Amino acid sequence: MNRLQRSAIAIALVSVLAACGSGAAGEPGADPSSADVTVTSVDMAFDASTLTAPAGETFTLALVNEDSMPHNVAIYTDETKSEKLFEGELVTDATIVYEIPALDAGEYFFECSLHPEMTGALVVEG
Repeated sequence: MNRLQRSAIAIALVSVLAACGSGAAGEPGADPSSADVTVTSVDMAFDASTLTAPAGETFTLALVNEDSMPHNVAIYTDETKSEKLFEGELVTDATIVYEIPALDAGEYFFECSLHPEMTGALVVEG
């Protein structure tokens, strides 16, 4: 097998693996077990009203959307929603893992951007 054939095979293999995808952070289809924090949306509600994350370091948050409606997670400094710190991509009937920038210790507010009745507290500790 010559060099050109090996290159063509390598490119084809990379294309196949990319198409299969492992669902890296920020991509629908990600594995929620790899996330630092997980929340599930089911029946138009989050399964947890309080989430806990580490302070001062980037962390991952998995959204497992079991609904046929699109959902996401948006994080604000507080319930007034005057300062948005993060807004994740919408997903429908899928799992996505978001990479959340480092936050200072404290309590934050989160919600689904499309369904403001879906809310909770994000407690950042450490």
